[in-house]
Amino acid sequence: MLRLLYRIKLERELKKRKEFPKHIVVICSNLPKNFADFVKWCEKFQIREITVCSKKIEFDLKSEKVKINFVNFSGKEEIVGAIRKIAEKALKGEIRVEEINEELFESLLNIRSQPDLIVKAGKEIPDFLIWQSIYSELLFTDIDFERIRYIDFLRIIREYQRRERRYGR
Repeated sequence: MLRLLYRIKLERELKKRKEFPKHIVVICSNLPKNFADFVKWCEKFQIREITVCSKKIEFDLKSEKVKINFVNFSGKEEIVGAIRKIAEKALKGEIRVEEINEELFESLLNIRSQPDLIVKAGKEIPDFLIWQSIYSELLFTDIDFERIRYIDFLRIIREYQRRERRYGR
């Protein structure tokens, strides 16, 4: 009964603030067993994109409203890949050197949108989405993502809402 009341209190608190991440990144060793539930929780709070960075990715997704990205490459690999694509386009004469800019570079990345929140179990800085995560909020937690509960999810969103986003300022 206490857990139910606490969950209801948290949900009300979150909905009052109305500041939810649009894109959340979860870095974990394995997908949560209840990943489908996690996706539904995100839908409930208007989170429109989830990126999962994991070395092992196995999940069958059916008709969800949230865009889901699965990443199993390092940020360095992604940047080098984008640079190779630019070099290939330049060699083929498709672009001139003067046309190379941030917009072109970002268009060649595997994940193009910038995450609002990156959640990582443990204290190591992740080597995923190096370019995209420059202004992301980082949340290091001791939550075991393989067994994440709804109450854990609510606490993560509450922590995001409590932060003042400065975007590098």
